Order: sequence, then structure tokens, then C-alpha cells
Amino acid sequence: MFEKFAQLFTDKPGDRATEIEDPLLGKLILSEDEDWWEGSVKIGEKKVCFLLGGDLEPGRELIAHAHDIVQIFDRFESMIADFLLDEALRWKSFSDEIRRLVVEDICLVWPDRPDDGMIYFKGPDEYRVWRCDYVNRRPTKLGFDD
Repeated sequence: MFEKFAQLFTDKPGDRATEIEDPLLGKLILSEDEDWWEGSVKIGEKKVCFLLGGDLEPGRELIAHAHDIVQIFDRFESMIADFLLDEALRWKSFSDEIRRLVVEDICLVWPDRPDDGMIYFKGPDEYRVWRCDYVNRRPTKLGFDD
């Protein structure tokens, strides 16, 4: 415990790693405000971006969750598509737009809740940011910000 406390006073600025290489996710880069690690991976013809929480490095359980998503991306994408179809029926005035949403960012930023996060979507309206909660590895509560 004392060692970690002492490091706060002995480490020089810039000693913290700002890039980490992951065998499946590729290069993970510490965000400018140091709140998460950013990376993207190409799956087939799609680029999927991940935001992973963690202090000195991305949380191990969060990386494992991201690996799981990449390895079963067809099933993950199918689950998201089913969720969006259900939401399109519920949000009748936005139905067409919801049907055209695609996954843009998968945010797994809470090391103490490795199975939870948020998913952000890209859609036809560049000013509307669609997102959903991702709880216990399932999408829920679609919403947007203008």
C-alpha cells in the first residue's frame, strides 16, 4: 500500500503509458482527459470502436468483455438488430431512423461493472446521437441527444 502511495510523489509526469497493444483489439490509446482507453478493430468490412475504462491500463475484465464481443460479433450484431427492430416499433415517429442505426462505439468504462456499459450508434441524422444502455451484456433503454 505504501509503495503505491509513494509512487504518487516519485513518478515523473509522462511515466504513465499512453498506448497499449492488445493482440485482438490492436492499439489502445489513453484518451486526452485520461478517463478511458480508445481503440478500434476491423471486423469484416466494419470498424468497431471500443472505449475501455481503467487507470494505468484498461481493466482486464473490460478487455475480456471486448474480446468476447469481437469473437462473437455476428451474434452481438444480431442481438443489437433485434433490439433496434423492437425499439423501432415502440418509437413510431423515429421508426425509419432507428432501423438505419449502426453500432459506432461500444463503451465498457466501469471496471467494477464489467458486464455493463453503453452503446452509441451512427444514424442518418448527424445531429442526433443515439445510444442505449448495455446492462448484463444486453442492450436496453434506447434514447438520443440532439
